[in-house]
Amino acid sequence: MTQDNQELLRLFGRLFRQRGFVQSAVWNLRTANQDNEERGQLRLLRLIAERQPLTNSEIVEALDIRPSSASALVAKLEASGLVKREPSTDDGRVMLISLTDDGQAFIASARGEKDKLADTLFADLSADEQAQLTTLLRKLVTSLEANDADGAADDYFKQLGPFGPHRGGRGHRFHHGWGDPRFNRPFPGSDDEDR
Repeated sequence: MTQDNQELLRLFGRLFRQRGFVQSAVWNLRTANQDNEERGQLRLLRLIAERQPLTNSEIVEALDIRPSSASALVAKLEASGLVKREPSTDDGRVMLISLTDDGQAFIASARGEKDKLADTLFADLSADEQAQLTTLLRKLVTSLEANDADGAADDYFKQLGPFGPHRGGRGHRFHHGWGDPRFNRPFPGSDDEDR
């Protein structure tokens, strides 16, 4: 690996230490992905904002959820004053669900705050630099996805043994050999540490 590649990894590491940046990027990915499994109230609010008015069955189909789940979500949003149900003029038995003024204000505010956050995060980059960074990151992501970068990382960290990150349960866990019987070191702060 060249020195330049090492510097890139260090810079990405520093970038990923920026809690606000990482949190914003992950949240944006989760909420922007149309195929995600999130079925919460925010997703329903966004759906209603895009396609209102909707019937309960249209919500069920769009979100791929049970009718009772859709009804429960709508009831929560209605109790919060963000959506309203009104009978259809075509068929009084059908209820049409749409945003209230408060719901529309919430969606507009959330979009505005999201734009403001993105502007803040990338404020020091010119429009040309942002476009160049976008192009480079797309190229990098495409390459990583095509070349099984996860497999290469797994192989590398497996070679590091107890000194590298280990996947287990939820996310990565760094233990650096602490508590590993092969290294005969207790976990820091444990009762055995004084031995």
